[in-house]
Amino acid sequence: MVNYMGVLEYDGSRYCGFQLQAEDVPTIQGEVEKALCKAEGRKVRVSYSGRTDRGVHALGQVISFRLKEEADLYRFKWSLNCILPDDIAVREIARVEDGFDARRSAKKRQYCYYVVNHNVQSVFLRKYSVLVTQGLDLEMMQEAASLFVGTKDFKAFSNESGAKGTVRQVYDLVIKKTGDNLLVFEIIADSFLYNMVRIIVGSLLELGRGQRDMESIEKALRSRDREQAGKAAPAKGLFLTKVFY
Repeated sequence: MVNYMGVLEYDGSRYCGFQLQAEDVPTIQGEVEKALCKAEGRKVRVSYSGRTDRGVHALGQVISFRLKEEADLYRFKWSLNCILPDDIAVREIARVEDGFDARRSAKKRQYCYYVVNHNVQSVFLRKYSVLVTQGLDLEMMQEAASLFVGTKDFKAFSNESGAKGTVRQVYDLVIKKTGDNLLVFEIIADSFLYNMVRIIVGSLLELGRGQRDMESIEKALRSRDREQAGKAAPAKGLFLTKVFY
């Protein structure tokens, strides 16, 4: 068996997340495994770097899988992209060492969240960003972003139930303004809890609108109480952008 890694991009709008589910619902993993099965002529299971949730997108999701024999990578990638639906694409395929696993070998993940801060939503970004019409205090949000950096307990910023541990290491969280009205929240961590990025972004947006203060962010982190943090921002603005190995 030969071990391979692939880099995917996808529009998660019509999928119930990446991971296969017990119910017969559309998932990214399901579509990718069906395409691999058709191209390989047998059932192929994939490992993946991160479980993106319903409606979340990716520019750099990483998978790993095994084929019976060494493949012509150009032809194999072409075949997969012909089989896959138009909202999923394989950007790269490479042979990797036998011990490589997309999830276990990953060191860091990067997500980006997109917000249009304007009185009119962009026609071209409406599926992939959230519109905030109120004025936002960007400097205050940028200052508060530093509160999340480091090794901390993010239980208050997660909707995950039954998690073995809620401590994560956030390496960086920056908020960039591009153009006149597009804000990009960029966060890198070792891994993420369920809804963690969306709740962090939602809390920072509440701060930017004047609906909470800096102290409330610090209090939420200390409390480990989900009720102390903000509402989760909508899924459509979130992208898994890069995985570090």
